[in-house]
Amino acid sequence: MKEQTLIDLEFEKQTETAESSGYATDWYYYTLDIGGICFITNSSDESSGDNWTVHIFEVGDDVNIKNKYDLVTLINIFKRNTV
Repeated sequence: MKEQTLIDLEFEKQTETAESSGYATDWYYYTLDIGGICFITNSSDESSGDNWTVHIFEVGDDVNIKNKYDLVTLINIFKRNTV
């Protein structure tokens, strides 16, 4: 999935510095909260350009969304059904 897709879907960019994370370089990832559900992406150093994937936080890698259509559908379902 392309990074622009995440931006268009209003994911928020979360930046981590090398200093705070202990890694050699700065990196970032994206999150989107809908109710008590947090969608979280892989990190910029893992994405290989336009190879972004989305997981549901606390569910782990059991849910691994790679397709824009699937992600849009899932987000819309949660938005329609979240109080």
